[in-house]
Amino acid sequence: MKKLLLLLAAAILLPMAMRAIELGPNQLLLGHYTTDDIALGGCWGRSMLQGVRPIATDLTPEELALFQGSKIVAFRVGLSESTPVSRVFVIPINGNGQLGEVVEWPCEVSEEGWNIVTLDSPYLINLPHDYKLRIGFDYEQTKTNKPISAVNVGTIYPSFIFRNNNWTNYGVNTIGNLSLQLICENDNFPAYVIMMRNLHCKSMIKIGDPLQIKFQACNLGVAQVAAEQCTFRIAIDGEDVGTVTNPSALTANYADIECTIPTDGLSEGQHTLTITVATANGEVIENPMSLNFIFKTFEFGFSRQMRLVEQFTSTYCTYCPLGSAALAALNDMRGDIAWVGVHQNMSSGSDVFRTAQGDSISNMQQIDGFPEGSFDRTIGVNPEDPNLVWTVLSYNDANYGASIFSQFLDQVAETPSWATVNVNSTFDATTRQAVVTIDGELVPNYEAYMGTNSKLTVYITEDNLVAPQYNNGSWVNDYVHNGVLRKALVSVKGVALNKNGNSYKNEFTVNIPNNWVAENLNIVAFISRPLGNSVNDIYVTNANKRKLGEFDEPEVLRGDVDGDGRVNIDDVSIIIDCMLNGETPDNLLGADCYPDGRINIDDVSMLIDYLVTGVWAE
Repeated sequence: MKKLLLLLAAAILLPMAMRAIELGPNQLLLGHYTTDDIALGGCWGRSMLQGVRPIATDLTPEELALFQGSKIVAFRVGLSESTPVSRVFVIPINGNGQLGEVVEWPCEVSEEGWNIVTLDSPYLINLPHDYKLRIGFDYEQTKTNKPISAVNVGTIYPSFIFRNNNWTNYGVNTIGNLSLQLICENDNFPAYVIMMRNLHCKSMIKIGDPLQIKFQACNLGVAQVAAEQCTFRIAIDGEDVGTVTNPSALTANYADIECTIPTDGLSEGQHTLTITVATANGEVIENPMSLNFIFKTFEFGFSRQMRLVEQFTSTYCTYCPLGSAALAALNDMRGDIAWVGVHQNMSSGSDVFRTAQGDSISNMQQIDGFPEGSFDRTIGVNPEDPNLVWTVLSYNDANYGASIFSQFLDQVAETPSWATVNVNSTFDATTRQAVVTIDGELVPNYEAYMGTNSKLTVYITEDNLVAPQYNNGSWVNDYVHNGVLRKALVSVKGVALNKNGNSYKNEFTVNIPNNWVAENLNIVAFISRPLGNSVNDIYVTNANKRKLGEFDEPEVLRGDVDGDGRVNIDDVSIIIDCMLNGETPDNLLGADCYPDGRINIDDVSMLIDYLVTGVWAE
């Protein structure tokens, strides 16, 4: 059982000190990061053996490539709090991982923050192309001090402690990069080394909406690049669509750059955004860096009706009530949660609500403990590993946990739904037979977004089930369990949609066991990529939940007379033709644009006005 409690935010903000360094005209910084960020106040909470301890990190061949032929003239050592540093050193490491001869320089620095150690004999970087270079320093570890500064900037690399005659990865990389940099000199350093990172825009955008682009850039060369003196070329699918310049000077510290590109004229589907360095101070950059980002455009999408939340829990899990409290708070906060409690056994006992189907659902989502939950089966909610589909649910503050989950669901909703899900069911109390009908509309290019093998999954859940629950070290005998998974109809992997043009309708018949209380049963239905795929390919596009015996009114798009999911001049023509021929449109609700229950010239006028203004008149 996982006993991890998320008591605070997913990321702990560390106090940073910014002490700018002035480099000579032929000097550059070399390190895993080259900004002035440093964490102060004992940021690293791990305890280590007392005494003088060497700590180091490895510069990769890629990081060293620009600096071959350069001289290391100084070390820049960052300390979270004051402690003596008595030595700095480098160790070449060959392509097989074998360490070479240690080259060291004694020193006496100890200041909290950045310390400069000038070398009396510079070190020439002249290594084979597959070599690494281990760089480090010796510092004094006491019972109470925590002097190691680690900063979450750039790509995070391991750091190593030397103990028992071996170098050991001691976990600094769980916090960030070791605050250690080299000052290198070379009369032949390039003037411009323009680097970029963190290119981002919406992965799904409606055609006609502006595409907002963000990325970061810096200059690792020795020349100065003032504001608006670096140009970046923007292309979509290889076609240039614009340029953007840097709003502030480009230095070794990454600067934010933003711009907006129109999407009018793009075809519906997948596109590639490319940002390429073009010029700096008017000079064309040779072999420039480029960044790519894949996004999709669409013409029409539905709003999400409800959000599928699968809770993985056990009556024997002492922290699981924390997860239930957070989801209850989320449900109260939003009112659009289709909550499914998937119960499983633990080594300490058998859960009375456990099912074999629930085990399959858990296994295919790679759940590894309790309490955990997935939200629309979408990756990114887990702060520890955003490539997982689940996250831990146990927050001491239920409302805080609910707010974190709600923010994630809002981010997911930036992508529209490609289908509606209407849930209808009947129940015969005498035969205890239920008939469940799930139907809805599909966007015209549905398969372009959801593939040819998307699935409709239907769960039956039950509320108000009373059973003992282990809670914070003791048993609660009358604990109330809600949303408990009873059964998945047909298969946990779902069934194919029974399509008819841009709509679908699936019907299921199920016998309700006598020990299931009908008035406490829910029908949860959702459309997703198939369970059993990789976790980044099982996402849910829409979900809905209704009590057993409830009906959903069919959702009708106002003005969509021909039912193709779009409102355009074709719909106007259909209304006019029906009026001239004395006929009633098949889609009466969609044609009644002036909602008075009749089809006449008022509906034509209202629809034309909408097409011109984009807004329905009151």
